[in-house]
Amino acid sequence: MEHPKSPQVSLGMPVYNGENFVSEAIRSILEQDFDDFELVITDNASTDGTADICLEFARRDKRVRYVRNARNLGAGANFNRAFQLSTGEYFKWCAHDDLLSSGFLTDCVRALDANARHVIAYPRLLGIDETGLLTSYVEGGLPDMGGSSPAARFGLMVAAPGCDAAMFGLWRRDSLAKTTLHESYYGSDRALLAEMALLGTFVHVPNAILYNRDHPRRSVRLPNSERLAWQDTAGCSAKPFEFSRRIKHLVAIAHRHRRTAPLGRTLFHLIAWLSDPLVFARLCLEAVGAVSPRLREKLRGAGLGALNHVGSDRSPG
Repeated sequence: MEHPKSPQVSLGMPVYNGENFVSEAIRSILEQDFDDFELVITDNASTDGTADICLEFARRDKRVRYVRNARNLGAGANFNRAFQLSTGEYFKWCAHDDLLSSGFLTDCVRALDANARHVIAYPRLLGIDETGLLTSYVEGGLPDMGGSSPAARFGLMVAAPGCDAAMFGLWRRDSLAKTTLHESYYGSDRALLAEMALLGTFVHVPNAILYNRDHPRRSVRLPNSERLAWQDTAGCSAKPFEFSRRIKHLVAIAHRHRRTAPLGRTLFHLIAWLSDPLVFARLCLEAVGAVSPRLREKLRGAGLGALNHVGSDRSPG
């Protein structure tokens, strides 16, 4: 029996209780001017109307596949499941609350097709509010990786601020399959991007636009305990050591890809990043928080106040 041909692009939409915005997100995908794709929705055992909404889209459009987890796996595992259930040459994660420009896939596919060294084609990221109106937020671009070695690219991504555009860009599947994927701590996506940088370059596609929605229930705005449970329902803790776990993950990544980039070179870039005073202070605050969360918050507040004071002293006028 002849098997159906895999689409060129797979989109994975991990979702949990996303009835607020998931319809708009799915419609922006189905209205793309590129149609050789599948949309795999992995529902993390939602308790709201998410299932009914997604099943209706799947009934009306054969490109949509809805998979419901028997239990909430946590965000990291659900992101991985969306990738594992997909088949396309290129892959993109989609947030249930974001929107895409109509030519997003066309532009990103063209960029990856043009150069086999590119492992991620990433868009311009603009902020929108709950109603879909543009805000003033524009995510800055990533450093140019063109002539950099794998170890240097790793160092660039370890230290890079603002990575949502790359995280929700279009990824080369065979490269992503060589990675550790997401781990079960908040911030593992940053380590995953650094790992992808070891495997190839990222290309900016400014005509592709990701409209990134800000609202009170997005993960970065959740209280710490809720955010931990969102990321990992089985292992959430009041003392998560998220930053320490990222460092450990980055060391494991450097060792995993030591044939691609010598271990000493990747660790050099990692140590250089850790030597930054603000990065080192964050690590120290996490250690203090293990003993006294209240003292950690006091020190963190004092540090932010000092930074604001320095900023005001340096402002013109």
